Amino acid sequence: MPQIVGRDDEKGIAHLARRWVLLVVSLLSLAACTAEDTSRTGEDMLLWTDGPVAWDTDPSTVIVKLYSPYTTAGLPGAYDHRYYVPEAQIWGHGRIIWVRQESQRRRILEGRLTAEEMEALLRRFVKAGFFEWNVEYQTLGGNSSPPMCLRVNLADRVHTVCEHGGAPDAYYDLQRELLNGAGASGYEFAPSRGYLTAEPFPGGVEAPQWPEEARVTPDMAMNGRYIDGEALAFAWATLNRNPTAPVYVRYGGEVYIIMVQVPGVSYFEPPVPPD
Repeated sequence: MPQIVGRDDEKGIAHLARRWVLLVVSLLSLAACTAEDTSRTGEDMLLWTDGPVAWDTDPSTVIVKLYSPYTTAGLPGAYDHRYYVPEAQIWGHGRIIWVRQESQRRRILEGRLTAEEMEALLRRFVKAGFFEWNVEYQTLGGNSSPPMCLRVNLADRVHTVCEHGGAPDAYYDLQRELLNGAGASGYEFAPSRGYLTAEPFPGGVEAPQWPEEARVTPDMAMNGRYIDGEALAFAWATLNRNPTAPVYVRYGGEVYIIMVQVPGVSYFEPPVPPD
């Protein structure tokens, strides 16, 4: 005998059908979101890693940056975080600046990568799986090395990996590559403009004499002053002898502590100069 379906049963069936429709829609939406996610797997990943690597070639766009989130990069007794320059930076047109520590001294080198060298380097990141790695790695119990972060900015994705030990071996291979200039021929970085800040120091300490021929002197930079030429060359060289301690200079019989920041290179940008 056929079963008679009442109105209550009809409502139940309709309700169940709506729930199934909503479930299917939700699954389809989730699938769409997954397809838009920056991580790729399987066939899509193979296609992406084998395809062309694109990046913004604008000279002001930083494509790769290796830096410490603590800005002193683990240097004990670092006096002022404004001294800090990231360990390696690469801009869109291939300019690279990297830092080499030599005992207390800091050497900052500059070079240039061709478009082909840039493409090969960025492809190494892709092939190594950089964009699929976790955003953070750390070793239980701490690590004697400073925490470091590596950020890569491609045309279709940006990813940052921070580590304090425990990252994939390929991460440290890439880090070493950057710390060695990524194959670029390096020469001493000489900034054309810098922001000088000076403050009087009342104590008696040995300090090099500020160049007499400099147009800007420490007493003129107590509120900050952009400098170039002889003054900048002297201040920059003096600072890099030991950026983990106060940098003293002598001028007009007085001693000053100085600080130099380079726009576009220092981790902490100096104030924008007035028009």
